[in-house]
Amino acid sequence: MTAAPARLDAMVIGAGPAGMAAAIYLARLNRSVVVIDSGHSRALLIPLSRNHPAFPEGIEGRELSRRMKMQLQNLGVEIVRAAVSLVEREGNSGFIAGLEEDRHMRAKNIILATGVEDRLPPISEATDFVRSGHIRLCPICDGYEIAGRSTVVIGATQRAASEALFLKSFTKKITIATLGERLDVKDATLARLIEHGVTIRGEKLVHCFRSVNGTVDLIMKASAALQGVVLYSALGIAPRSQLAEQLGAELEQDRRIKVDPHQTTQVPGLYAVGDVVTGLNQLGVAMAQGEIAAVAVHNHLRQLQEDHNPLVG
Repeated sequence: MTAAPARLDAMVIGAGPAGMAAAIYLARLNRSVVVIDSGHSRALLIPLSRNHPAFPEGIEGRELSRRMKMQLQNLGVEIVRAAVSLVEREGNSGFIAGLEEDRHMRAKNIILATGVEDRLPPISEATDFVRSGHIRLCPICDGYEIAGRSTVVIGATQRAASEALFLKSFTKKITIATLGERLDVKDATLARLIEHGVTIRGEKLVHCFRSVNGTVDLIMKASAALQGVVLYSALGIAPRSQLAEQLGAELEQDRRIKVDPHQTTQVPGLYAVGDVVTGLNQLGVAMAQGEIAAVAVHNHLRQLQEDHNPLVG
């Protein structure tokens, strides 16, 4: 790889599907771009996505990432394995990002594809359970695969109740496990749960064991175990929006980054895509947002060039 220019057209922070799609488009628009990869893409935890179009047999998150990185490499895009600790405006000319080992990179535009971090239940090696498919995080992604099996939703908030009711499209046997917390929902929501036959279990969790066909056995304190159940976590997410906040970008109530239809923040030259933006957390949506942001960056740079070099009549 050749060294990146002193000031790139764009820097993409985050190497998930959204960030890499943006970089692929920018490279094919002949823009200088680099991808900063912290190695924490949420997509890497996907055991097998069966709802992503064009993959009838499904595709693993790591395999999708590998293919997209190969595409970037074929286009000559540098992927820098590092975390970004600080981003600052550099006058009116762009941004400067501080990386590990006192390294800095400059770019005229930044696309944040920093994603979110899932709040996981108190289960030993919970991340490995997600990677193996024994803890599920997205009923839109894989609810179809429940096929009527008994399902447990971990959580004690409106989010857990909403997820349990959503899952009624796929199974009638649903339990909410609050793990010792009080179920904090409105009376109307509680009435709907009862109406739809959702069981509420308030015991604390003692242990979780992997079982057959992607299910788990949940050992509950002083109560009967929940055996052979499909397990969903509905404990919420923590958006990785700190860099946007450093730059003064506006955040939504859920602390995800506020953008317009072109994925633009109110900070000139700053864009955001993927799960860190409020919306439907799906691979196809994230990629589309990356593509939209890339075209917006390209058109912004074209406009700046035209303003700097107006045609003489």
